[in-house]
Amino acid sequence: MENKNILTEADIKNEFRAASLEKREVDFRGKILSSLYIQKKIIEGNLNLEGAIILGPICFEETVIKGNLNLSQTIIKESFFYGEGVLDGSLNLENARADGVVNLVGTNFGGDLNFGDLIIFGFLSLAKTEIQGNIILKNIKINDAYHAGLVTKGDLYLRQANVMGSVDLENSFIEGSLDMKETIVGQNLNLKTAQINENLILKGAEIKGQINLENAKYKEMIK
Repeated sequence: MENKNILTEADIKNEFRAASLEKREVDFRGKILSSLYIQKKIIEGNLNLEGAIILGPICFEETVIKGNLNLSQTIIKESFFYGEGVLDGSLNLENARADGVVNLVGTNFGGDLNFGDLIIFGFLSLAKTEIQGNIILKNIKINDAYHAGLVTKGDLYLRQANVMGSVDLENSFIEGSLDMKETIVGQNLNLKTAQINENLILKGAEIKGQINLENAKYKEMIK
């Protein structure tokens, strides 16, 4: 991969500036970025990274996005962190791949989270999030990660999350545990044909609709 094809920090700043001036979405579709750091910023519209390759981490810290965040088919070579932020629209990670953890702890989402067919090496945390729409996790694969002799368990954390809609984990694979301790789900929880290698933790969870456990596999349910 030639360095000339990789966007520089200046290129990235220029695109944000141009999008703001032209009142359009920030567009990195199909681009190669070394990393993406955004700290305590407000993005006035959509941020589109569809099909992009991020060679390092993505880090949005206390960032407000007044639109949608599109990471569908994106390859993230390290971790993705979006903590204590606000996304007014939806987050799309459909058919994406993250070779590190995906940590969205404490962020408020105004729309849906579409993580269908997402592949992760490391944990996925949606702990303490507020989600106005649905969480779509159909066919997701959350794998253990191995680095320098250490293991990061492929857990899914929904602990203390508040989801107004439904959570769909049909045909998902979680190499670790599914932790839904004290999670509130306003509609349904679908675990049909889900494979959880460790525990299904539902202690203190409030599921206001139906729970579908048809052909779901897990080591133990903790209620």
